[in-house]
Amino acid sequence: MAVEASQIANLLAIAKYGSFTRAAEEKGISQPALSNSIALLEQRLGVRVLERTRRGSTLTPYGEILVRRAEGVLSLLSDAETEVKRRSAGVAGPLRIGATPSVLATLVPAALRELLANAGPVDIEIVDGLDDMLVPMLRSGTIDIIVGPVAEMFRSPPDVLEHVLVQDPFAVAVGPDSAFFHKEKVTLAELADAKWVLPRPGSTYRRHVEALFMTSGIPWPQNCILANSLPVLESLVRHSGFVTIVSSVQISEGSRDFKVLTLDGAGHRSIGYKLRRNMRPSPLLEQFCAVLKLFFEH
Repeated sequence: MAVEASQIANLLAIAKYGSFTRAAEEKGISQPALSNSIALLEQRLGVRVLERTRRGSTLTPYGEILVRRAEGVLSLLSDAETEVKRRSAGVAGPLRIGATPSVLATLVPAALRELLANAGPVDIEIVDGLDDMLVPMLRSGTIDIIVGPVAEMFRSPPDVLEHVLVQDPFAVAVGPDSAFFHKEKVTLAELADAKWVLPRPGSTYRRHVEALFMTSGIPWPQNCILANSLPVLESLVRHSGFVTIVSSVQISEGSRDFKVLTLDGAGHRSIGYKLRRNMRPSPLLEQFCAVLKLFFEH
């Protein structure tokens, strides 16, 4: 006996409301019928998908897997309907691009300019956020691609496929008011007492920066402002004597009024994009990926 779509739909309703009573009302069925549907689902899978308490019902880890996958299917079906309607109106898309702050001001806009140079009408949405927010959106089908750091120490889930585009070295950015502006090369030890602006927790970029301090044996700076906005970060560096960790991909065209110093022993990160494994990309997504690759082939 196979899992039925109605059983998954019933589970989604219970997950939404946390209640068999409210879920049964939404589905227009009796509560015993809803309970029987979930019982048959659990029997088929051989695991419990819900924990039932006096306060309501919550998903087990197995139930969370089912709901995540089911939400992904619903999102894909909605996208399919939208794409058909867009195509019939002569519009390519939709294409939903997730981007981390360190590539949002540089790589993504440059790729889009190239993509749209000779394109007709398109339906494109850019979703900016940290990796910890974007990966679940990719897995559920809410976005189609993530552009940002890849090939990290903590690998992506098995249903996410990574493509490396370039090795992106770390450096230090300082402004004219910094005591280090005259230098060409520094170490973290020299900067231990400097005023820092650094990324907030929740991104692979932050984890890279934490690793840099850890491997250098330097404590996390005490005099530090946390920000993920590149305009804020760059303004503080230019005008307030702060220093920060940057990379070549991160530096925007308007960032040339501060100085980038070589950071001794800093290493690099990998920049690329992530897709759902085994997905069949739309023509617009294929074109966008091709443009990203072209940037680093020459």
